[in-house]
Amino acid sequence: MTTEQKIKLNMYLATRNFGDQNEDVAKNIPQFATSFTLLKQTIDEIQQSGEMQGINKTGLTSDKNKLKKNLIALAVKNSQKIAILAKLNNNDTLLKEVRFKESDLHRVPEVTLKDRVQVIYDKAQANIDKLAEQGITPDTQKLFLDTITAFNNAIATPRTGITEKRQATQKLTVLFDAADYAIEIMDLAAGTVKDEQPDFFNGYRNSRKLVDTSAGKLALQATATDLANGEPVKGVLFTFKPLLVKGLSGSGDGVITKKTAQKGNFNVKSMPAGNYQVLVSKPGYKDKEVTVSVADGEKSELVVEMEKA
Repeated sequence: MTTEQKIKLNMYLATRNFGDQNEDVAKNIPQFATSFTLLKQTIDEIQQSGEMQGINKTGLTSDKNKLKKNLIALAVKNSQKIAILAKLNNNDTLLKEVRFKESDLHRVPEVTLKDRVQVIYDKAQANIDKLAEQGITPDTQKLFLDTITAFNNAIATPRTGITEKRQATQKLTVLFDAADYAIEIMDLAAGTVKDEQPDFFNGYRNSRKLVDTSAGKLALQATATDLANGEPVKGVLFTFKPLLVKGLSGSGDGVITKKTAQKGNFNVKSMPAGNYQVLVSKPGYKDKEVTVSVADGEKSELVVEMEKA
């Protein structure tokens, strides 16, 4: 959630608590009770979407990389054992089909890796009786196949996690609009009992106040990910050039440059509010140009997907 959304959510929660505590009055105000029910339902959905948006997806990539390492180790070991059989039988075709260097397997795209280790598995399966003395058995083959399957399932998982997070962010925008609409109706309905129920009206208005607790918090968080696999990209240079920024008269003033760290992101604690043109670059990747808006008292988030050149 953005800082503005968090401030609003705190207000929604305070309003919900006030309404629950004064249910006897609230339920008798035309249109107030219906909108209040809608607000409470929307708050629950906001909190659920906020949890989904905040889930750390980096663990998905870490798990996939561990699977990849284990898979390559198994593939290389089995490849060497099949190569021995091919050599003993002067089978050059089989030798070429299964002989892969470990460094080659680490360098190829993940989909290609899956296809290559599948070939090694298939060739071992076709010659399993002859490979028993090399230690390739139905049990070792089952482990190999299970690892291939797990890796294949994991290939798209980090990307899926990023998509889910993006969908949660989009859903939050819709939910906050719905909550704001419910609050607008409640404001009008509460105003109709201002004279008859002054304590209720004043208490409601106090609960509706937005309290900005963002002082000292981040102005911007930027993240760079690889378009192909969703993994964080280190060393990406972001150059922020102000377009319309408070307190700056020229477009050449106030340029900010930052590079992403190991986890593919960085934070900017202090940044004048306004619109910025952002040039994003790293050797080996295509340059990108995007824009970002920074608001007073609100943390902006910028995610850039990098495409390899």
